[in-house]
Amino acid sequence: MKKEENSIVDFTDIIENNPSFRAYSGANGIKKGILYHGKPYMLKITHRNKDSRYTNSILSEYICSKIFSILGFSVQEVILGKIMDNGKEKLCVACKDFKEKGEYLYEFLSIKNSLLKDESSNGSGTELSEILSTIKEQKFINKNEVTKFFWDMFIVDSYLGNFDRHNGNWGFLVNENTKSTRIAPVYDCGSCLYPAATDDDLILFLNSKEEMNKRIYTFPTSAIRLEDKKINYFDFLSSTDNIHCIESLKRITSIISAKEIEVENFIESLPISNIRSTFYKTILKERKEKILEKALELNKNIEKSKENPWSKKIEKIHGIER
Repeated sequence: MKKEENSIVDFTDIIENNPSFRAYSGANGIKKGILYHGKPYMLKITHRNKDSRYTNSILSEYICSKIFSILGFSVQEVILGKIMDNGKEKLCVACKDFKEKGEYLYEFLSIKNSLLKDESSNGSGTELSEILSTIKEQKFINKNEVTKFFWDMFIVDSYLGNFDRHNGNWGFLVNENTKSTRIAPVYDCGSCLYPAATDDDLILFLNSKEEMNKRIYTFPTSAIRLEDKKINYFDFLSSTDNIHCIESLKRITSIISAKEIEVENFIESLPISNIRSTFYKTILKERKEKILEKALELNKNIEKSKENPWSKKIEKIHGIER
């Protein structure tokens, strides 16, 4: 498939002439507010310094947002771009601001903060039991809908190797005037697909079964913790007795299998090196087979999940047909 060389938008003049006067938080890279075709976007720009651990996070943001979309999720709209900075070309990704007029983004961190108990950690604490308790107790959105979304997102993060899905990068959109609420589209995917790896690293990984298996079974781990230890995706999915998680594992793995060729075609169309394209396709295939599908084989609690865990049937959540 022909690579999308012409799809990269040059945002150099737009940064100078069309600022949105919006500012964005977060530690990962340079972020600027712009207007593109009259709509507000956050422009994430490659930030290369000697301490950077996210060399390819711009690519990861773009690619993994698109993969979430291919799998049927409501996700931030992204555009791959470039800018000229001091005579050097830098890669960037424009992320459309998904807040509608009158809406505020309440990060899950803020929701958790509002429900803290004496024995719990702060809002940023990612202990799984506290996250699930907050989902159950919050009154913004139906708890079943949020639970389903959380576990669906967790399974895709397992597939993409996301090491940084924390309480500050998912949440709810709330309109205080109309009292309407909705789960925010998936965003902040720059920590997926091994963003610190160079092309030379990828050659090493692809030529070593041991190195590939390390990146499947050992790292990355999830930012979410179980008994104060970061969750190992394979170990957790192979043994969890959480019925809601198991239901999401079965459903999302099936969707990934159905969309696998579309994902591969998308990756082949990207303006990236052949070695990076090969690595992305290979690691995604292996993570699907060796983590998700293998967990379905090994988890002895699968039979329990045949009973519908939901008290209220939800036919469609965030664009994913059930």
